[in-house]
Amino acid sequence: MAQCFCLMPVRGVLSKTVKGLSFRWLSFRTSYCLVYMALTIADSLLTLNMVRRAELDVRNIEPLVFHSTIFMASIGFLRLASKWPKLMRRWQQVERQLPAHQSWQERGELARRIKTVTFVLITLSLTEHLLSTISAIHFANYCPSTNDPIESYFLNTVDQIFLIFDYSPWLAWLGKIENILLTFGWTYMDVFVLIIGIGLSSMFKRIQRQMEQYKGKAMPESYWCEIRKQYMLVCDLIEEVDAAVSGIIMLSFANNLYFVCIQCLKSINTMPSIAHAIYFYFSFMFLLVRTLAVSLYLSEVNDRSKDPLVILKYVPADAYHSEIERFAIEINSMSVTMTGLRYFDITRKLLLTVAGTIVTYELVLIQYHEDQKLWHCGNE
Repeated sequence: MAQCFCLMPVRGVLSKTVKGLSFRWLSFRTSYCLVYMALTIADSLLTLNMVRRAELDVRNIEPLVFHSTIFMASIGFLRLASKWPKLMRRWQQVERQLPAHQSWQERGELARRIKTVTFVLITLSLTEHLLSTISAIHFANYCPSTNDPIESYFLNTVDQIFLIFDYSPWLAWLGKIENILLTFGWTYMDVFVLIIGIGLSSMFKRIQRQMEQYKGKAMPESYWCEIRKQYMLVCDLIEEVDAAVSGIIMLSFANNLYFVCIQCLKSINTMPSIAHAIYFYFSFMFLLVRTLAVSLYLSEVNDRSKDPLVILKYVPADAYHSEIERFAIEINSMSVTMTGLRYFDITRKLLLTVAGTIVTYELVLIQYHEDQKLWHCGNE
């Protein structure tokens, strides 16, 4: 899906085994990703020119922040694609050493969960984009730039292009296609890190299910040595994955924090029409849901890493030995989390920190806020 939108140019993504994965700089996939990045740079420069002409304001730089974030994310995904085959082979090695699934239902649980979450978020993203298009069409009819409604629509949606160039249909459609690609990349960034969190936390679930089968029973030292070995393998994998994707996680959190603050500020404005109100509040709620989902699913990695402690409490006193004590100490002392470039750990406590930060920024922004229409005619 990502490759349809010029991201993650890994070859062999439809192969049945990890051996089919590869990455080449000289390939069609990589080439069109680089073309997309070049177009994004051009679009970002045009957007910078548009922002420069307007009054510098925290809301006016929103398009520039959007373009810049997606461009940096595309660089991050290109770098990750070069590491992806090796990382997935490592992931497979770890999975093969974990406890086997007990049933076909359990085996397919992870795939169903990933597909469900992806389908829901991508569908909501598509709905948001359709509502955005409807509100833009409504505005083009309410406040036309020209007599041609199609031209008027494009002059308002990709206006950064036509501040420099004369209007032409092919430039208009190129700008619209670029906008669709950027919108998907904006959502995919969150979907991707969210799925990574689901995959890693599921490994701890497999270890936990194995331990629950022997909860309260006296088990030999070899059993606990094997469980501890499996646990440490997952922890090492999480560290490797985090090193590869922490930059994208950082972008995701910074992007969501900025846009939540901006949307909160815009919610104070008077909505010019019902169409705009429906689009705005749907977009705002979708942004909040995405931000919350990313935080919760990534923090689940840390939550699941502490689950074995519950089982260890039920070990009979006569079966308690040094290996169990060593395992418990390691679980308590280790910080098994995904991070944002190692600047912050993603745990449930982070949600409260982010919420407090949003409130603080919002109180500052409101002091300088003046009510204005989110969409206004140029002659008003």
